Amino acid sequence: MTPLVRAKAGEAVAGYILGLLFDGTLRSGDRIDLDGIASTLGVSRVPVREGLMQLERDGLVSMPHYRGAFVAEFDAGTVREAFELYGMLSALTSSRAAASGDAGLRETLDKLIEALVDCGQVDEFERLAREFRKVVNLAAAGPHLRALLRTFSGLVPVAARFSIEDAMDDERAALCREHAALVGGDPEAAAAASLDHVLMTAENAVRALRRRGVFVAETPPPATGEADRLLGIVQATREGARP
Repeated sequence: MTPLVRAKAGEAVAGYILGLLFDGTLRSGDRIDLDGIASTLGVSRVPVREGLMQLERDGLVSMPHYRGAFVAEFDAGTVREAFELYGMLSALTSSRAAASGDAGLRETLDKLIEALVDCGQVDEFERLAREFRKVVNLAAAGPHLRALLRTFSGLVPVAARFSIEDAMDDERAALCREHAALVGGDPEAAAAASLDHVLMTAENAVRALRRRGVFVAETPPPATGEADRLLGIVQATREGARP
């Protein structure tokens, strides 16, 4: 295999291992072959360890002292929990963005949603959807919140791609609902639309992974009223931040 030339080789290693998780090559409890990955990717053990540390922060890898690296529990609950946390942070930024009344933000979102409505290519749709979220986050999140959002750079975007591949029309409709609430200046509706979208993406990803045989055992669906409970946390957080 051609050696990696990316400056951030650790991120590339993390992406490679995520790929092994999402295609079922690696499963919960498996030992991760550091030397094998380094050889396959043409890198030293240093970026391999950096990539593993990123995944350890995501809760996907366990690295007991002097015992190597292992895949942590990876199931539908793992995916849902990551998306629930990301969804609450996204709902908070969306509510702030809607309340800001920023005309420049509305203009940018108008252009992005126009492009998304006409987009049928997975890669381009994914790029535009990420840009939509990035624009909202940059407009409304402070430095600490942005730092937290950046920690969701592994599992969440990889899993979200399954939803784009399998349910692009649902993803498009969800983004349109978010756009309408944001440009309409409705903080509560924007928070709800953002959270509903993220939770929907999680369920689409879980279904896709089940169809691919990565998640075999059935798990109970999310508890009724979970979205309302999470929105309550977001609302309390937003109100607590008011001067």
